[in-house]
Order: sequence, then structure tokens, then C-alpha cells
Amino acid sequence: MSPLIVYTTLSVVVTSTTALYDAARFKPSHQSSNYADFYAYLGNDGDNNDNVYNKHCQHTDYQYAPWWIVDLLGQFGIEQIRLTN
Repeated sequence: MSPLIVYTTLSVVVTSTTALYDAARFKPSHQSSNYADFYAYLGNDGDNNDNVYNKHCQHTDYQYAPWWIVDLLGQFGIEQIRLTN
């Protein structure tokens, strides 16, 4: 029996009270590990394409409790957070 491989991608859009400002775009981001070339910055590079083969999404290695974080470099009133999985 072959192992099941599941790809999970993450794209983040953080919007503030002013018209759809992407506060997370190009800000410093980090994640608990890297799977292949799917680095943390790909989660907030502004490309919301969820096709893993286009390499515009982040991906952690297979691990227990993986995490991804972005530093907004400021304070924002957040009205909406959009995640693409």
C-alpha cells in the first residue's frame, strides 16, 4: 500500500478598515519547517493561486503542530483574515 500524500497550501490576506489593504503582503514571515522549496514568504507574496505545482504557496514539512507566522510590522484594526487552503 502506497502512502497518502496530502498537500496543504496557505495564502494569507489580512485586510484593515480601509479598502482591502493587504497588510501581510511581503512582510517578514516564518514557519516551523520547510517542505522542499515551499518557503514561508510564499504564503504572503500576494499570489493567491492555490495550485501547489505553481510554487506560489508555503508548505511545512510533515510534522506535529506545524505553524506559520507573519509580522505585520505595525498595528492594524483587522476586520477580515482570508486563508486559502
